Amino acid sequence: MMITELVDQDDFRIQLYAWGLEEAKQLSLVECTNRLGEALAGPDQALWQARLASLLVRKELLHPEVQTVLNDCTK
Repeated sequence: MMITELVDQDDFRIQLYAWGLEEAKQLSLVECTNRLGEALAGPDQALWQARLASLLVRKELLHPEVQTVLNDCTK
């Protein structure tokens, strides 16, 4: 039996931080969602959409709360 680790909220915040979303590791998921909204409305919109799309490709590995954030941000 193969056990796969989900991309949880902590993993998601670490990835956002690695992509340059300052303080993401210390923010709540709601605060990260707000910051993502700002990033998606800014000049790097296409870059952030591509980054989020790269996570959505692994949909089956996303924690449900992370998937909800990504779905809300990519509408």
